[in-house]
Amino acid sequence: MKPIRKRNKGYKKRLLSIFLFISIIFSSFTGCKQQKATDDYSHSTNDSSTSSNTKTKNVAFEQFLTETFQDMVSTDSLSLHYSVKDPSSFGIAPIAPTFGEFTKKENQWNEKHLKSLQKQLHSFSKKSLSPSQQQDYAILDSALTSSITDTKYYHYSTVLSPVIGLQAQLPVLLAEYRFDTKKDVEDYLLLLADLPRYFGQIIEFEQEKVKKGYGMQDFALSDIMTQCNDFLEDIESEDHFLISSFESRLANLEETKKLSKEEQADFQSTNQYLVKNDIKNAYQSLLDALSSFEGKATIEGGLSQLPKGKEYYQFLVSSTTGTDLSINEIKKQIEAQLKKGQLDTLVILKKYPDIFDEYSSASCPITEPDEILSTLKSQITKDFPKAPPTICELKTVDQTLSEHLSPAFYFIPPVDSITSNVIYINSLSSSYDKETLYPTLAHEGYPGHLYQNTYFYSTNPNPIRSILNFGGYSEGWATYVEYHSYETIDYGEHSKEIARLNQYEMDLSLGLCAIIDLCVNGEGWTLDDCQQFLKEHGINDSRTALSIYHSVIEEPANYLQYYVGFLQFEQLRETTKELLGETFDPISFHKTILDLGPSPFSVVKQALEQEFHIKLNEK
Repeated sequence: MKPIRKRNKGYKKRLLSIFLFISIIFSSFTGCKQQKATDDYSHSTNDSSTSSNTKTKNVAFEQFLTETFQDMVSTDSLSLHYSVKDPSSFGIAPIAPTFGEFTKKENQWNEKHLKSLQKQLHSFSKKSLSPSQQQDYAILDSALTSSITDTKYYHYSTVLSPVIGLQAQLPVLLAEYRFDTKKDVEDYLLLLADLPRYFGQIIEFEQEKVKKGYGMQDFALSDIMTQCNDFLEDIESEDHFLISSFESRLANLEETKKLSKEEQADFQSTNQYLVKNDIKNAYQSLLDALSSFEGKATIEGGLSQLPKGKEYYQFLVSSTTGTDLSINEIKKQIEAQLKKGQLDTLVILKKYPDIFDEYSSASCPITEPDEILSTLKSQITKDFPKAPPTICELKTVDQTLSEHLSPAFYFIPPVDSITSNVIYINSLSSSYDKETLYPTLAHEGYPGHLYQNTYFYSTNPNPIRSILNFGGYSEGWATYVEYHSYETIDYGEHSKEIARLNQYEMDLSLGLCAIIDLCVNGEGWTLDDCQQFLKEHGINDSRTALSIYHSVIEEPANYLQYYVGFLQFEQLRETTKELLGETFDPISFHKTILDLGPSPFSVVKQALEQEFHIKLNEK
């Protein structure tokens, strides 16, 4: 379960030296009954179509999907709490507060259970399913295949990492844990008490990896240890965010008469004890264990250095991006996109020789987060279908976590509560840039994660769809709309040209990092190779090279879900537009994608082909 969607930490350098970039000659470098999401808003689905191909839904198949959803979200308390607001309305019984299990035995059980689910899925004839159910079949089948394969690489898994690791996300997940009832508070406190046990399993897992020679390298250990130290440094404070946020949530319950003042005081006392003891001890134990692993790594470099590492990385690339593209095919796609940006830049500079000065000083006239979100929401009607009514709360990342989290991130709401939206802005981070807040909020808000998730939920999909993670689709979509958000900013006289330069800069930032990810983890590039590669592209800062090199080792394939996912949407749009000509309608194009929801790109492609009666290229 991954309820957070983040804008990737980029290495944007304001086109460092545009005159160096334009002279580049590119070589071959290369995540029971369905309740309505809202009472007053619902999109039509494929099954309401008047098409002659429409079939009635297969009730048995729908029940299988719902039972699978019930099963999957009941494995741990965070998954259940963040997936649904009212479990009973989905026929889900209460579970004992737990973080779940992370052991080899559990992994083996998961493999058998997932294979059993897939066997049940395959027992249904596709011909007996309605069009949307056939899509659900293909999407679930893909997710199960990926998860089954993942169990075979148990000791290759990355659990702890600086940005998307467990220890990084957990504090924010705890701070955002909803308190709708007194029972929620009681469950939350029991969950805190369970953390030492769960972290103990994570520590044992990391110990097993070290023994097998798959342990983290010292720089990765150092990054996570620094993160743990920063978290622990402030934990004795009375205003620690896990204490202050808890008290704020309790106050809301007390105001609505769901909690007495005496109960509120008792809960506050218990929470303070658990934070300063159980939570502290869990993170301290993790810190001590990581310290003992220093100097024990058996490799230096990316996944390609491990036995079957290249094989695992290709699986990771496919599962992360939602494509069947090889490493070389992805490199070629990136190369083509960067070449296109280079040529567009040359055309702009030829027409406006002094545009670089204007570009360097150009800024978005809107800088306040609330105003940006409001503006973005009002603009989507031009190219996107109507957004469902919802509310979004903007919050600021606590200072103790600011250096370890993305510039911004969005909390995916429960499938039955699309008004529960939160976007965190990490304004205290050294990577935060107010000048890029507009595209950042396009990524996280409208028409990015917030819009995509709430729109899809409003189509009333089977709840199973809300927990199937396809990072290439989700992060690719958010990157795609972020990329095109530059076209809506008023930069003055040469807005169009400045927007295109910003897009090229974004291509370079993400594209070069994606290539390094592919080459370090898939081909064995060293730090020297990365430095040389970046120098060939006008980036001579050795610290930047080291930072990217470390990042792709710590979180392999993370950049790919953003940029490769973006490239798939961009290419699908260009090809569809070319085939349809003047009849191409961006709203219809985007609606087809949004109605489908998170999926592998083979299913996205098929949905577009069926909707517009066209044949898209395979690659």
